[in-house]
Amino acid sequence: MKTLTRPLRITIASVVILVLLVAVQIAARAVRNARLSALFDEPFQICTREEPVYYPRVEYDLAGYMGGDSEPGSEFSSKDSEFATGSREGEIAWVDGDAREEVEAALRRRAAEDSVDGTTGATLVVRLRSPSVYQDRQPYRSLQITYPEDGALFPPNLCPPYVEWEDPRNNLWQVSVRVGEKNERLTFISTSKRWRFPSKVWQRLRRNAITHDARLQVKGLKLNGAGQKSGAVKASEVVRFRISPDPADNYIVYRLVAPPFSSAKTPDLFVRDIRKEKPKLFLSARRKYCVNCHCFSSKRGNTGKLSLQVRSLDAAGRKLPVYLGIYDIDRRSGYRVQLPFEIQMTTYMAWSPDQKKLAFSANQKIAALKPILYETQLAGMSTSDIAIYDIDRNEAYLVPGASDPNMLEVYPRWSPDQRLIVFSRSPVGDHPAHIFYDLYAVPVDGGKDRPARPIEGAVKNGRSNYFPRFSPDGRWFSFCQCDGGDLIRSSSDIYLKSGDLKGPPHRLACNVAHAADSWHSWSSNSRWIVFASKREGGVYAYLYLTHIDETGRASPAIRVPMRKKPHASFNIPEFVAHDPGIREAQLFDAIRVEREPRVVKERKGKEGYADVQEKEGEEG
Repeated sequence: MKTLTRPLRITIASVVILVLLVAVQIAARAVRNARLSALFDEPFQICTREEPVYYPRVEYDLAGYMGGDSEPGSEFSSKDSEFATGSREGEIAWVDGDAREEVEAALRRRAAEDSVDGTTGATLVVRLRSPSVYQDRQPYRSLQITYPEDGALFPPNLCPPYVEWEDPRNNLWQVSVRVGEKNERLTFISTSKRWRFPSKVWQRLRRNAITHDARLQVKGLKLNGAGQKSGAVKASEVVRFRISPDPADNYIVYRLVAPPFSSAKTPDLFVRDIRKEKPKLFLSARRKYCVNCHCFSSKRGNTGKLSLQVRSLDAAGRKLPVYLGIYDIDRRSGYRVQLPFEIQMTTYMAWSPDQKKLAFSANQKIAALKPILYETQLAGMSTSDIAIYDIDRNEAYLVPGASDPNMLEVYPRWSPDQRLIVFSRSPVGDHPAHIFYDLYAVPVDGGKDRPARPIEGAVKNGRSNYFPRFSPDGRWFSFCQCDGGDLIRSSSDIYLKSGDLKGPPHRLACNVAHAADSWHSWSSNSRWIVFASKREGGVYAYLYLTHIDETGRASPAIRVPMRKKPHASFNIPEFVAHDPGIREAQLFDAIRVEREPRVVKERKGKEGYADVQEKEGEEG
């Protein structure tokens, strides 16, 4: 037998020492945890669940910023120009986009008409007079589990979530979880107010918590500087949760947008496998593009087509190029689109169920209003129609009944049978915050120029109604309501009604009253909704999931797990069942501004419905 060489002996010895050190650390940690756990083995006091109490809404005392002129509607004086309104480099434009002049005119007109409160004038001082809608919650006075909510329901394919709590007194906690029919109790020590389920424990829960409630409780105690217990053990009330037998779609494609919102934003797109914690890049904006309103033609995600609204910010003094990008996932190829309309903006898109037509907001002249308060953003429009791009024929046309020049028509969505397009409508010319959208359905079958009909419970209700969505099985119809305007408004909530558009809607229980619940997307099995919510702090929107049962009832919202919460908002989440599998570089190359566009012809008259007429003739 050969003698081991000296380098090999050193390597083996190093490995043995490393293994021993790890074993010693594990043993020491186990001894420490056992010692700390023993501190909780005594009677404890339950902290009664507290109802949340919110601070008053934000109001501003502007006397110190008004300079020499304190009249409503006045601009800041030059010495105050660094406060929100400008910089040493010059005045900051607070309205950007093609519709800037029209929007500012609407603001001045509204301010002149509104002499009572002056909250809608064009100046920044007057804008600041409009109070915040968001209300922050006061800290709890005792140990309270803040996440998850009691009665939470998790999808079986979600990665291990976090547990979070507040405790104004203690600095050491014991998390206990009871699982299974035998009510087995597992305990864990935490030195922070955030704890994540270990993978093995979460796997056991996914097997056992479908038929039986899992129970979660946090105990807390205070250790002094000498490591000795000071005072009695306190405990939260028990939080119960379950695992649903219905999986959510594995993937969510979303944008990550850092406020403040501005015309220069260049958000990247990401794809998140909810079974894992780390997302991966889907499309980089390369700091010179604004890519938004991504829309898949198939809920499968790895087949069909992908549409993207693209704006290039690298124009060197020229008008910024805005265009539609189409990517064929099956063929792994894509192209830029030049539409037969004067304005190339194509926001808020929707694919027809047969994946052959793309409905979008056409002739859209839009301006973004930069928010003074980060929690909200407004977009003003002077024109917008609903149009359809027929991919196979390479033709586009305006939709009769949804292209009135006196109306703003946005947010199109196809019905599952492809015979209706649901959209939002409002008269033109008002302040963006005072736009009240109504939901209408316009027939697109047979070539008859029939008027759009209002949708019950989503018109003339003193609210703004927008973001319509059908569940993939056609059973449900969801949309958002807010107290005026659209986009991420602090007053926005998600509503649900029957997919046949009959009957009144109801507000989903997953909403919160104090912050925005907005962008949303259905899973392919029509059981889960992913949505963006600003309920944590009012500034950033994070992704939440809610389960919709047979009666249309929503479960308490659960957050998509994140190790670290970014200082940015998740928006336009799109549920897809499979990883799209698109190479980022290939997608970018297909839709980049240097590509020669595919020129689309305009189809006029009723021939836009010829294919439907032919189909009806065959059926007849």
